[in-house]
Amino acid sequence: MRIPFVIKRAAAAIGAGIMLMSFASCGKAEIHELNVEHNTKVPPKMMFLGDSIAAGYGLEGYKKGDNYHCQSYSNILKEKYERELEGECGHTMVNMAVSGYTSADLIAQIQSGELDGELKDSDAVVISIGGNDLLGIMFGLIDSLGIEDIRSFDIKDIDFASAAAAFISMGSDADKAIEQFSVNMDTITSELKKRTEGVIFVQTLYDPVAYYDQFSMLTEFAAQKILKLNNVISEKSAGGYKVIDVAADFTGRAGELTNIKKMDIHPNAAGHEVIAEDVDRSFRAVGFTYITTEKVKDEPSYGGRVALLCGIACGVLLIIIFIAFLVKRKKN
Repeated sequence: MRIPFVIKRAAAAIGAGIMLMSFASCGKAEIHELNVEHNTKVPPKMMFLGDSIAAGYGLEGYKKGDNYHCQSYSNILKEKYERELEGECGHTMVNMAVSGYTSADLIAQIQSGELDGELKDSDAVVISIGGNDLLGIMFGLIDSLGIEDIRSFDIKDIDFASAAAAFISMGSDADKAIEQFSVNMDTITSELKKRTEGVIFVQTLYDPVAYYDQFSMLTEFAAQKILKLNNVISEKSAGGYKVIDVAADFTGRAGELTNIKKMDIHPNAAGHEVIAEDVDRSFRAVGFTYITTEKVKDEPSYGGRVALLCGIACGVLLIIIFIAFLVKRKKN
């Protein structure tokens, strides 16, 4: 039995249609996961390191070893950013500052590895350090002059010959401390950069001693040494960190922003508000990003769309051929 020519043509059309439709199926849309980067003005995760200033020493609610229950600048910003990033990426704050820490102590803490996990995914690392390297020497100078309470001493009681000798000795000690601080800042920076891709920020040291302006010999000495330490912080920033100039906003305001009236150099509640503003301003000047994983639908490729259209056209042609064939058979 011979197969009519039109049937052969129909079969060929069917085969072509099937082939084209199989090609078209390769061009169908697929859903897969894609990492999407988003911009934000503040860090999704921030970490605070350093000394008692960052820990919140002297504030209501502060307890040694617990940096999270006082209105320190880290906690002020934590509350602010939790509200700001709610519904987006959320916010995390870690404060590992330790009251009494010097720059050498901070190096030991970083190198111990105890911070590695938190540092790894931190977007911003903020450091307050240097006060204990230097200010302890200055208050040792006060003790060496026999001043029990600087708030009530009489300048006429000072033996200026002894004072001059003490300033020379303490000045040498302060210079050595600043030199070592400079070396330590290089180490702190390099050790942190090994452990985090976050932006590193270092605060300058404000001058609380300026409050005692009746003792100009001491205030001038302190101002000179603190300026020298802050110059180190600024110069070393070329190694890979941003400077937050807290000192500038405390100039002339030690009595207002610190507890120095009580012989305590630490910031009071108003001082922590000012530091929070400084840190926030520095964050927003840099900007941050976060990543989300989203499901994305791929559209068919150009070739896939062409194949799909050809398959449809072939199907239509096939229908026409069969209709023509049936009509012809009916006439015969």
